Amino acid sequence: MTFIIAQTKTTPYAEFKDGYLVIKGKSVPFEYPEIYDIINDRLEVYSKVSSKIAHVDFYLSVVNAISKRYIFNTFKLLEKLGKQGTNIKVNWFYHKDNEDIQELGEICQSNFRINVQLKEML
Repeated sequence: MTFIIAQTKTTPYAEFKDGYLVIKGKSVPFEYPEIYDIINDRLEVYSKVSSKIAHVDFYLSVVNAISKRYIFNTFKLLEKLGKQGTNIKVNWFYHKDNEDIQELGEICQSNFRINVQLKEML
């Protein structure tokens, strides 16, 4: 199962292929961001037919309050899938000088029972 969602001015690029999901760019929509529903739907479908491994890389540069809520929903789903037997691994990439994104990654790492690795980019 493969899907790609093109980046817009306010939503990130997303690509999902063979259990590997990449979310990259800005996530600053002013309205309900459907991208996260699409991502969550595909993760749920994948978890029902997969080899039970899911790897997610977040490369977000800017996130607003609306997006945070939906990112947390994605993490809740990942946590649920982990409890159902899917091996979940999340890498949270942030630039050294982007404290907001680093802090959001730390919040996700401490509030969800899944493997979240924080990785500083130069």
